[in-house]
Amino acid sequence: MSIDKKLKVAIVGAGPGGLAAIIHFLRVPNVDLSVFEAARELKEIGAGIGINQNTWRHLQLMGVAEKFEQFFTRGDGTKMDVENRNGTNGKLISRRYQSTDPNTPARSRIERYKLQNALLSAVPKGLIQLNKRLTDIKEQEDGVVLIFKDGTSEGPFDLVIGADGIRSVTRSYAFPDHKLSYTGKTAYRIIIPGEAVAHIPDIPQGSCFWHTKDTHIYTNPLDNGLFEIATRAVIPDETGSKVSWGTEVPKEEVVGHYTGYCETIRKILDVPEKWLEFAIFGGPRLESVIHGGRIALLGDASHPLSGAFGAGACFAFEDAYVLSKAVDQALKNGTSIAKALKEYDEFRAPHYKALYQVLDGYARTAEEVKSLNAELSDDEFVEEIVQKGLAGNTKWIYEYDVTKVWQEKLDSALKGEDGLDKSLAPGVAAIAVTA
Repeated sequence: MSIDKKLKVAIVGAGPGGLAAIIHFLRVPNVDLSVFEAARELKEIGAGIGINQNTWRHLQLMGVAEKFEQFFTRGDGTKMDVENRNGTNGKLISRRYQSTDPNTPARSRIERYKLQNALLSAVPKGLIQLNKRLTDIKEQEDGVVLIFKDGTSEGPFDLVIGADGIRSVTRSYAFPDHKLSYTGKTAYRIIIPGEAVAHIPDIPQGSCFWHTKDTHIYTNPLDNGLFEIATRAVIPDETGSKVSWGTEVPKEEVVGHYTGYCETIRKILDVPEKWLEFAIFGGPRLESVIHGGRIALLGDASHPLSGAFGAGACFAFEDAYVLSKAVDQALKNGTSIAKALKEYDEFRAPHYKALYQVLDGYARTAEEVKSLNAELSDDEFVEEIVQKGLAGNTKWIYEYDVTKVWQEKLDSALKGEDGLDKSLAPGVAAIAVTA
């Protein structure tokens, strides 16, 4: 590519992953950036979102972390962070207290719109083109052309980044054989005023998961006087029509799924008159998240993990960081964008493989507990599963520092070493691509 010619980059989707990609690619010299979002207006659908240690690191990296301090109250080490309880009787199974480290978030949950607004504050106004719903992609010799529902087309682009979420059109084009499927579970979420549940005794003053054998409920009194509730219910879909995402439903459609829970939970669920319903979809791991040397996927578009770890935004932030760094290196070194995408793909693949292995581990652990302890009651089963950490220690997921691993990869390349990366996950050694 000529030094005088700018790299034309298109980002499809302006959710958290797309916004992170914008922020990082704005820092890459010699890039002409275009952004397309299907929605008519930028707004988040959902309730709360987790701000874990890893997410916090990336918010600092993108220069927006300070915008969250006003919503947090830092503790002295005695402030409860998260509890696990038996949902049927309320019995405490485990508890962890918040860290006082200023480099970790003071509170694990905020409303999703606050995350979006913080990221938007670092994006130039007018850059994001709204109401541009992607319907097709055309690859040609001079680049990739995007075709939209409104009849317009844009391009050609040297690089298209699919950040268009779990129902990604970009992924459907690049990998037409990859299919999503309904997991058999539906989530109901809502944020209400804290005073609405203040009369209910025994509500934990921090994040709490209330477990039963097949489902769980999450409650959290947020620092700003709000109260979050998030649930999962097992709901078969015999007709194959389950597609709801952020659909408003009445209380009557929700509470019946949780009649076996303890009185505290039943009273909490009885408060909201309306809920948001989310049918949970997922899909198998893609062996590759790049296509044709010009298309790359990130976040939920690249690996639809069905929200299993509560860290989807962070995974997308990691993707955006690595992709921007790989492209930046290619531009500086005069190498091809196709090679940069291959580097991005091979760098991130081991981490996602490890995440999918954890999901497989969840299922194996549950089956092992059932087979080895056939006489366990439902309450004993719940305690056994929670005590096992569902599938072992997943702390590494939230402590993983992709910026450090990327730098180690560069240092190894400069030294001519093979770049073995042992910090992706316990027991998972991944070869980082050398230059």
